[in-house]
Amino acid sequence: MKWYSAKVKAAFAATVLLAALSLLSYAPATAALPQHGEQRAVGTSASSNAGTMAVGYTLLGNKYRGDAGLGTCLRTFSDTAAVQVGECTAQGGPTDLTSMRQWQAVDQGNGYILVQNKYRTDAGLGDCLRTFSGSAAVQVGECTAQGGPADYTSMRLWRAVDQGNGYVLLQNKYRGDAQLGTCLRTFNGADTVEVGDCTAQGGPADYTSMRLWDDDAFASGWASRPVTGQKRALVMATHWNDATPADPAAVEQATLGTGYPSLRSYLQEVSGGALDLTGDMLTDIDLGTRPTGCDSASIRSSARTAALARGVDPDAYDYLFVDLSRHSACAWEGLASQPGNWILSNGVGYKTWMWTHEFGHNLGFTHSDTLKACPSTSSVTQLNSSCTVSGGDDPTDTMGGGGMHLYPVDYRQFAGWIPAAQVIKVVSSGSHELGVLGVNGTQEYRIARSDGSYLSLEYRRATPPYDAYDSADPLVNGVIVRIVTSGATVHNRLVDATPATTTTADAPLAVSRTLVDEIANAAVKVCSVDNQGADLRIAIGSTTPPSC
Repeated sequence: MKWYSAKVKAAFAATVLLAALSLLSYAPATAALPQHGEQRAVGTSASSNAGTMAVGYTLLGNKYRGDAGLGTCLRTFSDTAAVQVGECTAQGGPTDLTSMRQWQAVDQGNGYILVQNKYRTDAGLGDCLRTFSGSAAVQVGECTAQGGPADYTSMRLWRAVDQGNGYVLLQNKYRGDAQLGTCLRTFNGADTVEVGDCTAQGGPADYTSMRLWDDDAFASGWASRPVTGQKRALVMATHWNDATPADPAAVEQATLGTGYPSLRSYLQEVSGGALDLTGDMLTDIDLGTRPTGCDSASIRSSARTAALARGVDPDAYDYLFVDLSRHSACAWEGLASQPGNWILSNGVGYKTWMWTHEFGHNLGFTHSDTLKACPSTSSVTQLNSSCTVSGGDDPTDTMGGGGMHLYPVDYRQFAGWIPAAQVIKVVSSGSHELGVLGVNGTQEYRIARSDGSYLSLEYRRATPPYDAYDSADPLVNGVIVRIVTSGATVHNRLVDATPATTTTADAPLAVSRTLVDEIANAAVKVCSVDNQGADLRIAIGSTTPPSC
């Protein structure tokens, strides 16, 4: 996996604060819905597969040192906590072992990694690459901080940010929090490594390449938070004692129903059968006196207490879904933990699209937005600082206006529903065949951007019942492009590749059009599309793609 800000494998076992979001409007697949409030919170999911993960030991080489014909490998020593760069081949003997040059990245589930040395691990010594509060020095030391002003956990936390050229920047969290130079770097006159500014000043003493480290040292897949197999939800149809209970049959069908539409059938289809949601239903649950305010924690507590009074333990389930009788004090229609294991419905439990949206938050998907008004000619759209951002405009993403349309490809990969071999990072210019989402071939191409995000390329065709597009719909006759940032969660930004119109219903990159991304220093052209996929030409390190 690429262990950088956009690609850090997450374990997600933290409890964090409830966050209120703005009102958004979501359109269903078949009819317009009124604007509604939708709020999300972050919490702990029962199905988070929490834990840390290492990718195995490898060498960590520096670009500047390689270009200069010097020893490139970050290394440790037998009798000191120092780290330097030096020869990648050990000389042997007790003072110079190969393991002194071997490192592994260990995901911490919060968007950061520990960088651990094999020699130090084998010797039972502190093995984590770390920084300090009073200097730019780096050493290896204990992975567990002692606390206090001189020893923070963040001194051991690193983020590897892909530069799209085979190298990453290694950025330290402590230094970033302290607004100091964060990047691990080398120098031209010594074997020293320190942390310093990520932007080179130029000249013979300060090159960008001094901050660049082999990205292969961090490669073994993509950021993900797998949620697969059989999961069980407790669904509760509740009401206040001054309200008439909702129709429980409609709520049950919208969540656990086996037919269309339901959250269960939606998840079965979008996951390719990798996830099945079953469970139990409790009906006519009286939550007591309607509260004057809207305290979601209190509502969940009341629901849990009511379930236990019925002899049902919510903790025996992976998810808790609670449909309330409508409460005007709650300025949302749906509320969910992100990522997490609970959803509250404000009297709209019969709407399947609400459950697909909120369950997306449970899976770790944030609200999406759209990049619009980019400079454009008749055949080329430019992604640059002239573009603007707005929200809720992606007609193919239920997290931002897409109703019940199936989750985008990067969400599916993040949830563990697409094999890693079908998600390809483009590293060289050439011809590329993109398959049909959920049907055949390569499911996604990704192009690294220097800010740690990546371009995601996706191609859809009509796949009823949830993606029941008309054959002439622009959404299934071009390549959908998004800017994706992922780590502990995933954020999508649809690229409106047809900015001359006022709608995003024609946002995909159409046949014969080219998209140029200045941050990625890359370009994508669509040569043709059909029922088998899209024929693309992609340029890496250039803004001119190969000819069709």
